[in-house]
Amino acid sequence: MFIVWCVGLGNILWFLGLRMTAADRALPVYTFDQTSSTHPGYRRTTITSGTAVYVHDYDEYALLLQNGDFTNAVGRAPFGNGKICAIPGQKPTAYLAADVGSEMPAYEAFRNSRLPPFDWRHARFQAMEYAGIIGRTEHKRTTDPALIEDVVRTLREGPPITSPSLVSGSISNLNGVCLFSDQLPGLIFCPEVYTDPAGPVYLAESVVMESANSKQWTQARWIPAGPLFTKWVQTP
Repeated sequence: MFIVWCVGLGNILWFLGLRMTAADRALPVYTFDQTSSTHPGYRRTTITSGTAVYVHDYDEYALLLQNGDFTNAVGRAPFGNGKICAIPGQKPTAYLAADVGSEMPAYEAFRNSRLPPFDWRHARFQAMEYAGIIGRTEHKRTTDPALIEDVVRTLREGPPITSPSLVSGSISNLNGVCLFSDQLPGLIFCPEVYTDPAGPVYLAESVVMESANSKQWTQARWIPAGPLFTKWVQTP
């Protein structure tokens, strides 16, 4: 069994090697490491090449990439065909996009550990989009500064609810709202939105999904949304 497994692994690695171009093999190799975050329920992932360390932790969970088609590779994973790419609009010394997928590419934003996290609390956002529930026509966009500030102020100052029973066992009404800032080129700050069927709307900076015994629930710091955003979300 051991010999067969080794031969099979060798064939896989040989095949992956054939898929890599000479340019890919010349790229610097980034090592991956993952540990528990200081934020309960979250994971801290780092990619390292030489003295350069990039991190994806609690502060990066809410950062999405504007463009998912990456062609400017600056590094590669130690195995497989995963790449480390520059993010259009971002300096490679600030943020990188790393493929953390297994069978399919799945890029996430990694911040240079020597730089502070993106300060969404004091950023200037020019536009906001609400994704809505998949399959429905709830997608909407606004540039209203008062509406955008209502969301940011709620996340920044709003008191969280003490008993988040609203997300227990149900994720069907969990969506995202994306805020665009010229101070964050190539990336989008996307906190989570929960729309209760009873009417209330809640916001969270980021969410992690947990599951056990065939059940799923969210772990987050949920805050009741302000009146402007609640009305905007609920208005067809």
